[in-house]
Amino acid sequence: MNNHSLTLTDKKVLTETRTRLEQEVRLSADGYECNTEDLYQVLLGASVQCSTIEAVCQELVGTPVGNTVRGYLNDQLRIEELPTLEDQFNQALAAHLPQRIRRKLRILAMDLHDRPYYGKTKQEDGLWVRGPARDGTTRFYRIASAYVVLKGLRFTLAIRFVLPGDKPAKIIQHLWQRVAALAIPVKYLLLDRGFAGIDVQDYLDQQGIPAIIACPIRGKQGGTRALCHGRKSYCTQHTFSSDGGRKQRTAEMVVCRTFTTAKRTKRLKRRALWHVFILIHLEMTPRQVRRFYRRRFGIETSYRCANTVRGWTTSPNPVLRFLLMTLAVYLVNVWVWLRWQFTQIPRRGQRRLDEKSFQLSRFARFIALGLEDHYGVIRQITAVAAPLP
Repeated sequence: MNNHSLTLTDKKVLTETRTRLEQEVRLSADGYECNTEDLYQVLLGASVQCSTIEAVCQELVGTPVGNTVRGYLNDQLRIEELPTLEDQFNQALAAHLPQRIRRKLRILAMDLHDRPYYGKTKQEDGLWVRGPARDGTTRFYRIASAYVVLKGLRFTLAIRFVLPGDKPAKIIQHLWQRVAALAIPVKYLLLDRGFAGIDVQDYLDQQGIPAIIACPIRGKQGGTRALCHGRKSYCTQHTFSSDGGRKQRTAEMVVCRTFTTAKRTKRLKRRALWHVFILIHLEMTPRQVRRFYRRRFGIETSYRCANTVRGWTTSPNPVLRFLLMTLAVYLVNVWVWLRWQFTQIPRRGQRRLDEKSFQLSRFARFIALGLEDHYGVIRQITAVAAPLP
């Protein structure tokens, strides 16, 4: 992209996004109906339109047939190539990191993101994982991500495809090593309830990584539910046990008592809520823990953003499913970078961003318009026979 140009067009957005993807994620097609550029552009079209490869190929005029595109993808996206694909996407996420990320200590967060799976493929072939029942299933495709929040939006630094048998501690170790290789200074780590196990606590303690871990409230009268008492927040200790009591660990805990927003919204009845956190190599008051951990809640908005640029598929190929999930996260990164480059407003002090001028919906629309200009779009159909009276 010409850095001297201050105008961002739909063609530039499409070209920049496709070029970046081609440089890091290596796919190819050399047929007379489908070439490498077609392969990437159809994938981008399916993502930004939240559609399928078949629907994109039918909507645009000059694209290859959907079966041809899926054939090239299935030939290259094999299960044995999954580690290579993961490495390529991690390189793509790290290739254009904004320099401001490294300027000061950052709060790093890690989380798990699931997509429901309703197929009947065996677990060893489909690579899906089990989870609590949600959206009518207990089978999910899952990715883990490490990210920082910039300007209220998540910038993903590393991803990990979660496979059957992967332990939470190994996932944390893999992501932490990826982030450490980027030389980004980390103030402390925020983890959700999926990482509250003893193995994760032991790993963080051994590595000396400061962390705040959300702890699930379990038990009817004992367990962490027994900590939820009194009329105010407090700090305490709690002993966790696993493997039938053979493994135990005593952790520093923070128990926060909050209230619903009923007093402000005038809806339903105001009631108290309890939140329990585990502290690793940190000393904070309950108010500080609650305030800092709330910064992680921007992730939910970020995941909703990623879901608006995620393609759909019913393919039994697990690698294609991982590709579409990770591509959505990658597109959010590209959008954040382009927004920083083209929406700055000079002023005294730190520059402000004109966020409304280039929202994610406009980014997706620019790519869709670029594809329509490149291929052409079907605007009419002709009946083969006159309708019956």
